[in-house]
Amino acid sequence: MNLDLLETTLVDRGERPFRARQVWEWVARGARDYESMTNLPVRLRRALAVEVPFSTLELAHEAESRDGTVKALFRTHDGHPVEAVLMRYRDGRRSICVSSQSGCPLTCTFCATGQMRFRRNLTASEILDQALHFRRLDDVNHAVFMGMGEPMLNLDEVLAAARRLPDLGITHRRTTVSTVGWLPGLRRFVDEVEEPVRLALSLHAPTDELRSELMPVNARYPLAELVHQCTKYFARRRRKVFVEYVMLAGVNDRFEQAQELARLLNPRFF
Repeated sequence: MNLDLLETTLVDRGERPFRARQVWEWVARGARDYESMTNLPVRLRRALAVEVPFSTLELAHEAESRDGTVKALFRTHDGHPVEAVLMRYRDGRRSICVSSQSGCPLTCTFCATGQMRFRRNLTASEILDQALHFRRLDDVNHAVFMGMGEPMLNLDEVLAAARRLPDLGITHRRTTVSTVGWLPGLRRFVDEVEEPVRLALSLHAPTDELRSELMPVNARYPLAELVHQCTKYFARRRRKVFVEYVMLAGVNDRFEQAQELARLLNPRFF
């Protein structure tokens, strides 16, 4: 739901400010349409159904696996693809993986999104609508910004969306933002974000030489700078950084590379 459009529409109709909060509370609890919002006047429900689309995204395809995982492909209003996933675990966790961009400009060699043409950043409402889609399917309690795109390239919209996730049942401590190491955004995340949102580093190589081959962004922002920001994050939050590492046969999975990885990552911080 385009929350800016919702607020503007309500103001233009002369509604009181609390109406926007009422609508959001219903949406965050998993409401599927305006008609179910019984504490809104009928005339307002009908007007909103016409003037404010219930989602900024159109569901193009959805598939559910035998273990309960649900993968959704959406289209934005201007036709760009967006993917998101709901992961159901036996211990009761219901984790959503959301995208921050359509496509990605950073072209990591092993990533399917990196091989796509970059379209654009997503708005906070478009990010939230991925989460809200799954909230209508299940009670969600964890979120990871590990879908399409680099969150640190769209940090303001990512944070605006993340700050609303507690209303869906996902606390800040159960929200993780991943980065391949876009340093300007990472610095801002470490220095400015007050909420206890978790940080994940998409690493995939223990040396600058190999990482620059796999992830071109590393040539611009090498490992030493990323590790420094991660240690600052730990010093400020007292929370370890989660490390992502895709095993590529014959590329980054040798024993000596594991040793280099152990030397690079201080277990106090990672």
